[in-house]
Amino acid sequence: MYKNYIFDLYGTLVDVKTDESSKNFFKKYAKWLRKNGFSFEWKEFMTLYTVFEKAYREKAKEEGKHSNPEIHVENVFKDVFRFKGYELTEDETWCLCESFRNISLIYLKLFPDTLACLEGLKKAGKKIYLLSNAQKSFTWQELEITGLLPYFDGVLISSEEDCMKPDPDFYNICCERYSLNKDESVMIGNELKSDMAGAKAAGIDGFYINRYPVFKDSLEKDYKYVSKNGSLIEVLSQTNVKID
Repeated sequence: MYKNYIFDLYGTLVDVKTDESSKNFFKKYAKWLRKNGFSFEWKEFMTLYTVFEKAYREKAKEEGKHSNPEIHVENVFKDVFRFKGYELTEDETWCLCESFRNISLIYLKLFPDTLACLEGLKKAGKKIYLLSNAQKSFTWQELEITGLLPYFDGVLISSEEDCMKPDPDFYNICCERYSLNKDESVMIGNELKSDMAGAKAAGIDGFYINRYPVFKDSLEKDYKYVSKNGSLIEVLSQTNVKID
């Protein structure tokens, strides 16, 4: 039935927990910065980061190019460090972003059925795509660490497209870039207001992976399929994927 399977990343394929806002996190990151030659106290860095990030998000909304715009966090870092007199190269900026993410990470792991689902789709000759609300400088290393990259026929990360789910523009970019027929495509995700609402707005069938202990159905669904128990294996069975 479907030729193209478009996946969300975090909460769908990957189980992740981060802390990017607490006092303890910013203390750890500021300590790491000082060890690497950048003079920041944690309160100073936290304030600058918060102010610049907010400014970029507000500017993106004001520009009105997309209903749900996304920013490049690398620009936030460049402004924060420039405020302190540091001019960063592209490589330095990327390294600082990666370290920010690494220090914030509490855990990162694949869900138990992730690889079985992706391998089943591959064996059946399906195309697999990633559509993730994320920052590339945070996420790319995690795609490599988890070993997921080889499974994808295409990867779209919101920071690279200037928009994010549930903006239908994000889905349309994916379909246009890879010449996907929407009638032959399905979006798999764990967020109703993001993954499923966006897919519906873009005219793509949705498969909702319920990751919560309790499932509550609704009269007005933004999805065509649902795994009430949060099983990715049901993506294969419910969409009639035949594996030779």
